Amino acid sequence: MENRQHVRVLVQFRSHFSRKGPIVAGDGKILDLSPGGCRVTSVIPVPPGVELEICIFPEDEGNPFIIEGAIVRWARDQEFGLAFSKFRPEVLMQLTHLWRKRVPPD
Repeated sequence: MENRQHVRVLVQFRSHFSRKGPIVAGDGKILDLSPGGCRVTSVIPVPPGVELEICIFPEDEGNPFIIEGAIVRWARDQEFGLAFSKFRPEVLMQLTHLWRKRVPPD
């Protein structure tokens, strides 16, 4: 956790994730978020090392956005952590804007 580039902010966003190859897909809830990753809770087990595509549905921010590549860094119980690895520049701008609105002031 000390290696994180950005502080995570608490959120509760609906999400859908999927993987090509051996199929892993399901719905989850994003519990915290930063421009570099997030924590997801889901009843679908996802092993560390898997690369997923994840669609995030921010409740009050308009259209959902897609992170094309997110690596599962850890998994326990019904939660897993993702490190974002592949997304379009406009998605990074949207994600950063969403995150900045929620970062607590110093």
